[in-house]
Amino acid sequence: MAPAEEVLERLNPSHPYPLISHGLPYNLAIAKHLSSSLSSSKPFILISASLSRNTDALSKGMQPHTLYSEVLSLASQVRSSAADSIVVVGGGSLVDGAKAVVFALANGADTHDKLDELFKTSNLIRHRQKIDPPKSAVPEQQKPATIPLMCATTTLSAGEFSPFGAATDERTKHKQLFAEPGRQAAVIVMDPTLTLTAPGRVWLSTGLRAVDHCVESICNSAPNEAGTAAALRGLERLIPALLRTREDGGDLGARLDAQLGAMESMRPFVVYGVPVGASHGIGHQIGPYGVPHAETTCIALPAVQKFNAKVNAVRQAIVLDALWGNDEVTAVLGKYGLVRDKADLGDAVDVIIRELGFPRTLKEYGIGRDRLGNIAESSLKDALCQKNVIPLTEKEQVLEILEMCLGED
Repeated sequence: MAPAEEVLERLNPSHPYPLISHGLPYNLAIAKHLSSSLSSSKPFILISASLSRNTDALSKGMQPHTLYSEVLSLASQVRSSAADSIVVVGGGSLVDGAKAVVFALANGADTHDKLDELFKTSNLIRHRQKIDPPKSAVPEQQKPATIPLMCATTTLSAGEFSPFGAATDERTKHKQLFAEPGRQAAVIVMDPTLTLTAPGRVWLSTGLRAVDHCVESICNSAPNEAGTAAALRGLERLIPALLRTREDGGDLGARLDAQLGAMESMRPFVVYGVPVGASHGIGHQIGPYGVPHAETTCIALPAVQKFNAKVNAVRQAIVLDALWGNDEVTAVLGKYGLVRDKADLGDAVDVIIRELGFPRTLKEYGIGRDRLGNIAESSLKDALCQKNVIPLTEKEQVLEILEMCLGED
């Protein structure tokens, strides 16, 4: 048998990072790039809980939604170790955790309050620089991380491609976005065999999260032609691959297709600057109430598309045409009785989510109407709700979407 050959590519051809590797077993790729790309001799290895049960490398990973307390604890460990890189082998919470850790270390954020202020300020700086030139009122620029990251991910949320992340202040249950001013992971390793370690439900739900990236970037009010093309490539790979891996979890070809589709899902945002919207923003704030990170998409995405349809039906039609243009997806849509030119995008993503076996309502996760007000208030603080095609600036707007997510009494 011929030896495996590595394929290398860049997310953005005009930037050296992130460098994306696939084709080699993940352990060989990590060893190679620690030396050749990071010049690292003392990596700190951060491994998911599902993998750490089978190794002495770590006793545990991190809890979902990246808690401040765990970020602070991990930052202390990394500081004490004098590591010159961090290697993440696992899923999205670990990726966000690693990004938060190196950002905190660079800026001396070693308490809950300092960490919260760091993250909130980073988001403010990003927002003001995006909308207006920096002014004297903008807080002092923050220091970029100096410890590089390498990620060999087991899931499909695709946060490793972005310098942005989110972490949860367990004191308030608010999930705070942050924007590390440096670069994202230096090297991203894809190995479909490694993804077999992820629970099936996590694999599929994070794939739906990547679908969410594609849908919201295409349906944005300020789309980019190249970004739309990338998102459509992502959808073309992702949804059929998820359907195939649900039938046969060992289909490594489908798993690599899904990984490559997840990569495409991030190009619109990271390379072309097209933001996502309220499905992500509301999803961030649903999560701390007991919904696994990526499964927030299963609740929010259909309802947000229905809410937005009055202003972006033309953009939604682009996604619908792509879905109906794929034989595997068309079979699923027809199975649930949908008819082309009659079903809307909210209906289409609803049945795809159902076909992959996920709950669709807040009530199925034990979240009742009494929680909607708090979720709505937190959502209004989320920058991605403000970036929605219909900016969410009033509590009643968010409540209208959440009512669609609630489920029958």
